[in-house]
Amino acid sequence: MARGNYTPFRAKHVDSIKFGSTAWTDADMDSTTFPLDTAFATNNATSLIDLASGDSVDTESPTHTACWAKDFSTNGNERSTSEDNLLGSDSQGSQCQELSADTVSKQSVEFTLIYRNINPMALFNDSTKCCLIEMDNSESAVSGILNLAFNNIFVTHVGSLTRNADGFMEQKVKFDIRGGMAGTQIDVTQTSPSETWAKIRVGQDYVEEIRTA
Repeated sequence: MARGNYTPFRAKHVDSIKFGSTAWTDADMDSTTFPLDTAFATNNATSLIDLASGDSVDTESPTHTACWAKDFSTNGNERSTSEDNLLGSDSQGSQCQELSADTVSKQSVEFTLIYRNINPMALFNDSTKCCLIEMDNSESAVSGILNLAFNNIFVTHVGSLTRNADGFMEQKVKFDIRGGMAGTQIDVTQTSPSETWAKIRVGQDYVEEIRTA
């Protein structure tokens, strides 16, 4: 992957965390002409929710729920090996063995969410299919811009609401995606607006994409 970014990404650099009801296709994930944020906007004209900018507050009802993400973490995609005993022994008398590689695990993503008011539990369900995190560390007009895309997600945990010390409601949400070994870099050149990106499929359903020009 092209490496030209030297500024660390901080919490304030998260521009949006959007969930959508239409997943990216394989063609979208491997596209060399459209970055993932463009494809997301095409597939999901209206996102289910944006956890960075918050739901638009209803001016007619000050109690309208607004929601933000407090943090997020990813893990998984490990690969383990196991020893299989074979018949016979080697010249030193040791058991003949073969190392077998297990399939890669799924990847898991976990969010801590904060709600201004109680939020309906149906927000994250079977119709929630993809998640796009957009970041910009303001390094320059064309670098330090990052997309993290999670596709074909399975929401596996929507925790109970807990009121924190500030009076807001907190909730843990977790979803899983398929794992897989990292692929090769894919260069993306978009015509309008003129942008170039470099992306890599870190897992079958997880892509990291950084703007290069």
